[in-house]
Amino acid sequence: MTVALVHASFAAVVDLSIWFRITYAMVQLQAGTPAQTHLLLFDTGSGTSWIADKKCADGACNNISGYMSWFLSLITRFPRNGYDVNSSTTAVDLGVYNSIGYLGGATGGFTYSDIFEIGDVSWNQTFIAANKSSWSFIPGDGFLGMGFSSIAQPATKTVVETMIEDGLLDQPRFGLYYGKEFEYTGDGPGEGIMTIGGSKEDKYVDGDMTWLPVRKDLNGTVYQLWRSTLRKFVGSRRVDDGGQPSINGTLEWEAGQANGVFDTGAGTISVPPGRIDAMYKSIGWNYNALIDGRYIPLCTDFNTTWSVTFTFSDDGVSFYDVSITGDRLARNGFAGREDACVPPFEASESEGLVLFGQSFMRQFYTVYDFGDTKVENYKPLIGFGELKAEFRPPIEDGKGKWQ
Repeated sequence: MTVALVHASFAAVVDLSIWFRITYAMVQLQAGTPAQTHLLLFDTGSGTSWIADKKCADGACNNISGYMSWFLSLITRFPRNGYDVNSSTTAVDLGVYNSIGYLGGATGGFTYSDIFEIGDVSWNQTFIAANKSSWSFIPGDGFLGMGFSSIAQPATKTVVETMIEDGLLDQPRFGLYYGKEFEYTGDGPGEGIMTIGGSKEDKYVDGDMTWLPVRKDLNGTVYQLWRSTLRKFVGSRRVDDGGQPSINGTLEWEAGQANGVFDTGAGTISVPPGRIDAMYKSIGWNYNALIDGRYIPLCTDFNTTWSVTFTFSDDGVSFYDVSITGDRLARNGFAGREDACVPPFEASESEGLVLFGQSFMRQFYTVYDFGDTKVENYKPLIGFGELKAEFRPPIEDGKGKWQ
């Protein structure tokens, strides 16, 4: 495991290297005494961490993760290393059985407290030892919940907030650089880094960060997800020699009508079902032809002639834009073809939800800042920074190769 540790005023900044297996992004940490090593998917869309228990990992839970690895032609499964409570002398049974339902699956198990360790930093962490999981495709041992503890299951807290409360971190924040390889980094991690207790804008970011205010729940009581109030979407496409947008579209929402949720556990950009047709039309695409199979988007259709901009504002006075060009949203392999790329948007489950997944966020350096070490004083922000040239991911060239 690649881990860097910096001490500052008895607190720490830790770097966790990011692994990719069949497009799932994971980090490695240790749990229990003696330490057991686990690969966990980091998920800003949930609060409770869970690790498959030994029986679940050894076959009680379905594991068909390797069969999704079409680009590697794998015919075997990625092995899972289950948490063995009977082998840990520091495990504490909290007497609670928890179940978690996600958009893409479900898991459940008994809740424990045990020692978690990253490099030289260790602490008591609450989590679920899952004896049930429908996440048959994931090539890791579980999830690392990176949302807010307000949405965590009973008797559990998020890893980062636990570390903040224990005074272990230099700053109440974490930063993400996904790296350049998003399918498979082999038997080890890639170039991507998750920094907990600090962030590295100076290293990765070209220019200034764009900071979005995080919105509380509908009652204005607690922070739950890394989400911000969405006010506008603008899509544009150049189709003439003069370089001016001649196909474009703008969608607007009143204050509180729509949220942008930034979820590392999601794959793509999910947009309101009643707005998706207009969003595709704004970049010159036909959504009906897309879903009917009459149009297969080639990777060459993902280029700099079109772009999308999302505008956020909590107060209707200060507005913040996050933009991306079409070439940066290319992900090949659609419809089983190397020259076809996955459509940039899919329909979400709510008219008030735009879900920003990995395909969007990996094009930026992102920072998740709680704003304070005490829950009652939180002033969280989400930061987006354009990557310096040497850290930008490659662009699909439409021929099954990367530029």
